[in-house]
Amino acid sequence: MAFKPDPVQPDFSSLIVSLDNSKTQVSNYSLYQTIFFLIKNTGRARDLIIDEIDTINEQISEILASSFLTVNDETVDFPNSRQLLAGLGISFDDTVAGRRTINATGGAGNFYDSPLTDGDEDETDLIFANADPIICQVPNVP
Repeated sequence: MAFKPDPVQPDFSSLIVSLDNSKTQVSNYSLYQTIFFLIKNTGRARDLIIDEIDTINEQISEILASSFLTVNDETVDFPNSRQLLAGLGISFDDTVAGRRTINATGGAGNFYDSPLTDGDEDETDLIFANADPIICQVPNVP
């Protein structure tokens, strides 16, 4: 790869000195003013462009630092992105532009009922609510 020096912004002030030394302001003042203001406005335009580029770079940095949920693994371009995957019994519907609908498609064969307990393995007690045991649906994992 070839060596590229750091870019240096052009300095137009030396052009003003050359213009003044040309004595154009004496021989043709209108031409002098036109050239003078072209030089000045070119410098102002350069400054505005530099400010805009700095603002764009800040915005790009903010975007790259943001978190995203993505369809594909896009961590190469967006390090803070996370691929959104549908788990067991879940499907995504992306048929409407700009909208994702999450559907729970599980049926009776995808889950089994398990009573909620206190977790004591020696003397297990069921947990009740309104005199009925609390039951959890646990997904069948193949």
